Amino acid sequence: MSTTAFALAGLGGFNAHGAGFLAAASKCKVIPHLVTATSGQIVVLADWLQGKNLEQSLVVPELEHNTMAQLAIAVSGDPGVFRPAYLEALRRWLTPQFGGDFFEGLCNRLFPAQLYVPTRPASDFSTIADVFNNARIEDRDIGIVFNAYNLRTGQAVLYGNDKARGLWQPKRSNPDATKSVGDLSRTGADEIALEAITAEVVQSALWLSLYGFDNLPQPNLIDGAYDRACIISELHIFDRIFVARPLAQGWLKKGGPSNWFEVQDWQTEMWFSAGYKAEVAALNQINGLIKAGMVNPSSPLKQVDLIEIAPETPAGFFNYFIERKKVYERAYGQAIEKFAALGFPQS
Repeated sequence: MSTTAFALAGLGGFNAHGAGFLAAASKCKVIPHLVTATSGQIVVLADWLQGKNLEQSLVVPELEHNTMAQLAIAVSGDPGVFRPAYLEALRRWLTPQFGGDFFEGLCNRLFPAQLYVPTRPASDFSTIADVFNNARIEDRDIGIVFNAYNLRTGQAVLYGNDKARGLWQPKRSNPDATKSVGDLSRTGADEIALEAITAEVVQSALWLSLYGFDNLPQPNLIDGAYDRACIISELHIFDRIFVARPLAQGWLKKGGPSNWFEVQDWQTEMWFSAGYKAEVAALNQINGLIKAGMVNPSSPLKQVDLIEIAPETPAGFFNYFIERKKVYERAYGQAIEKFAALGFPQS
């Protein structure tokens, strides 16, 4: 039986893309063996596993068509997710500064790293951890993997449930073996082991840079999407990988950015796409080596069918943090077409 993995890339304002993909998977009864998720897709994935209506959970109609919605969120925050750090900024100004660099201290007050304060209740993180550790659809246990980023080491940290660890384990072979292009039998000796999922690490995996770095829920750990926007490279053991990434492959409209806002959008897209393209390139390289007969037949490496669900146009600077129905519907429709082409009919 062929094996299937989903890879979901989170990005505020475009989590509806992954939600639309998952809704289409349910419609076509495509049940994965393992799902990887980053950032906001962690919340979307937990909702999907609980059978919630993903569109209703994400899209707020009155915000979607409000041209001032982005400004409103910037000023007043996103209810239930984060609030502006006004009180914290005032507290900094009222706290006397003794010693240290005066200019640095002034910058810390005028331009603090902390712009918002997370407001998700602790129960949300506990629920997500419990859902992930017991992930199951119909009669199949589902492997779940998500990431965090260690600021001190500059390395990714991966978390997975028992099912995911069972799938990860075969790749971690003899650590003393030598790897070569012609004999890629040691495929997993250097890959990152999966750590246990807890409420605390879920909270760390959802800690945005906008929240600042003074009150991290776990030492040095923040949202993993800043390091790896999409977890794909370890999925080479699966026959088929569906990737739901919310950003276009490139700047496909006009000749390029025309103003400051479009430049910021372009830079954000390139930032989140760079790591993804590197991971996909690794998979494509493995596929090419297998096709060229350069991989030992005894190697666990296999030809992987990589199927992307991605938009055709740039995101848009004023669309970040505002989840839109058309993003959801576009991803849903595209996924339905992909599944139908592979022989998965709508239920």
